[in-house]
Amino acid sequence: MARKAKETTAARLFFDDSLPFYANRVEESFELHYHDHEFTEINYVAEGTGFHYVGDETVSVTQGELFILPLGTSHVYRPRSADARDPLVIYNFIFVPDRVADAIRHVPFLEEMPETLGLLNLAPGRPTWRKLRDRAGAFRSFFEQAHRELHRRQTGFIPRVYGLFLSLIAEIERTLRAESSDARAERSGWAQAMAFVESSYADRITARQAAAEAGVSTRHFHRLFVRETGSTFSEFLQKLRIEKSRELLTGTRLSVQEIAEAVGYQDKKHFLELFKRTTGLTPREYRSGK
Repeated sequence: MARKAKETTAARLFFDDSLPFYANRVEESFELHYHDHEFTEINYVAEGTGFHYVGDETVSVTQGELFILPLGTSHVYRPRSADARDPLVIYNFIFVPDRVADAIRHVPFLEEMPETLGLLNLAPGRPTWRKLRDRAGAFRSFFEQAHRELHRRQTGFIPRVYGLFLSLIAEIERTLRAESSDARAERSGWAQAMAFVESSYADRITARQAAAEAGVSTRHFHRLFVRETGSTFSEFLQKLRIEKSRELLTGTRLSVQEIAEAVGYQDKKHFLELFKRTTGLTPREYRSGK
């Protein structure tokens, strides 16, 4: 679909002088146009699956995902199909950042959450949109409570919404830090797994062993491996063994049988077939430079 924003949603449609917050719960359709806003928006996928066309990307969405859309972000949601039995339901929480920033500026320790404040346009900067996963249900709880307070408007609802919003800021910051920690751990585990592969390629190693080195499940390791290398584990291991055999062919006087065994192949015939398929030459032809 086209990525150029065709509409800008005006703030005056949702806000009055008393409160710079608004929330709704909508079942997405194919009618809303690609648009941006004069306010900051936070979305929560409450039910179903579908697609979020945001910026220049198409993101598959599912229940429990939170999207932070700073000022100037163009987007639109689409359900996976027009089937009413599988609706895509989104909570929207929107606010006027200048007014909110002014209202909460004296809250202590907010400055200790700079990444979240930046994402929400509550601090200077030009942030980009962000997707987060609801790890413990705290985001869903916020949207359900904020939506209820803003629509029932019972006594004390204004300070109650501000309190909920401050809790949301803290939860976003915690989630950002947890994801950053997870990413560091994944990078460290990945490096350890690859070091294991590089040192043990000639042995009968398995993806399960490498996954254990990375500290992740075998299933996740397979996904991670393809993402990082563009190859499956077995494809990568085969390429690595053939590459090492090429180095041995040109750098040593070992026989072809000895080289095959040195890189992990006990079956010489199988090694010869793989080598020819990969390089287009037999090991002897490769060694002689033919």
